[in-house]
Amino acid sequence: MESDDRGAKAEEAVKKALGIMEKERGINGFYQNKKNGEVDELGIDFLVYLKGGLILPIQVKASSKDNENRRLKHLKKHPKINLIIFVDVEMYKKRPEKVLDSILKEVEEFLKGK
Repeated sequence: MESDDRGAKAEEAVKKALGIMEKERGINGFYQNKKNGEVDELGIDFLVYLKGGLILPIQVKASSKDNENRRLKHLKKHPKINLIIFVDVEMYKKRPEKVLDSILKEVEEFLKGK
């Protein structure tokens, strides 16, 4: 299980990336769920408000060697929450711009596939 600090850092990175998307790349906004709240229990860390009234739920996890098993476990428990972003917290400390760019690309690629 990931430590709260690593999870919080991962969510911080996604929050910054979504803020960039809100200002520059055409999302209408986003909401970060409260830790251990009702929506968090549904496997959702962020709700992204898209054009046309659509909402994209996102789960965020700090990256580890076991990402694929964690992805499968999450999808088994929460099959409708398909976008899981794994954040390399150590890289975020060293090169935040690289991690933010990676998050932006991951969200944009997911949206293109929808």
